[in-house]
Amino acid sequence: MARIARIVIPGLPHHVTQRGNRRETIFFEDEDYFHYMDLLSVAAQKSGTEVWAYCLMPNHVHLILAPSHGDGLRATLGDAHRRYTRFINARNKWTGHLWQGRFGSVAMDEEHLAHCVRYVSLNPVRAKLVKRARDWRWSSVRAHLNYGDSLLYSYP
Repeated sequence: MARIARIVIPGLPHHVTQRGNRRETIFFEDEDYFHYMDLLSVAAQKSGTEVWAYCLMPNHVHLILAPSHGDGLRATLGDAHRRYTRFINARNKWTGHLWQGRFGSVAMDEEHLAHCVRYVSLNPVRAKLVKRARDWRWSSVRAHLNYGDSLLYSYP
């Protein structure tokens, strides 16, 4: 059976989610988060996709990405996730999938964008990993509070 075509609207932000295979952990130590952010940054720049917000959780990621062309999300995530999977598999002497299926994505208008940034930012608070969103090191909250972040391409 054929896959349903992904709807990507160039220039609009998209809420993108991807979780670990079987909902298992994908980030095992601090180095993993840093490496993923580096890979995502390079892949996004290469494919002309802006990273507006993100939250990396132990077993999934939330990203708000604005692609410049219809293939931008696939190019960005395909490259970053393929390289990250190779990194984790090589280090742990594993084989196989790290990510569960295709990533999910939803295009958003300005009204939904504000709600989604809040949702993504509060993810670690809802998961009881931190009390305040700004305390989670692996999200863009601190950048939006002017602490700086090299991964973010532009701010919504």
